[in-house]
Amino acid sequence: MEYLMTYGWAILVVMIVGIVMWQLGIFNMGGTTVTATGFAKIKPQLAGTGLTTAGVFKSIFTNGVGTTIIVHNGGSTEPSITDGTTACTSFTVNPETVSAGQNFVLTASGCATGEPGEVYDLTVSIPYTVSIGTTSSFHRESGSIRGPMEQ
Repeated sequence: MEYLMTYGWAILVVMIVGIVMWQLGIFNMGGTTVTATGFAKIKPQLAGTGLTTAGVFKSIFTNGVGTTIIVHNGGSTEPSITDGTTACTSFTVNPETVSAGQNFVLTASGCATGEPGEVYDLTVSIPYTVSIGTTSSFHRESGSIRGPMEQ
């Protein structure tokens, strides 16, 4: 019984050290891919998403709302993209009126800059209006996009 307790504690310590090292990214060999979380109805197409080292963000999004939407692109209801410290400054949405299931491109400049391969983590918020019949309602879709910076 004494040997079982000794080995049990030793295995537990090794497991805790291994989990801590994994969470710190020590085993990460730099193979980061673009990932997205939190988007419910407007989904980013990860193959068409990236942030350049010059601070230009570009992403293709798909309208999964189920009806035509109007994506806002200015004033107090413009999109917001931030990494927690740096917020992107200039936005372009093309097209602004998007049918159900169709794509639109969101481009932003003035975002965070860095070196190629450096990992970015952006919080993206897209304001849009849904019109059904004579009723319009304002919504905001938010999520996080993470990936390596591109040249």
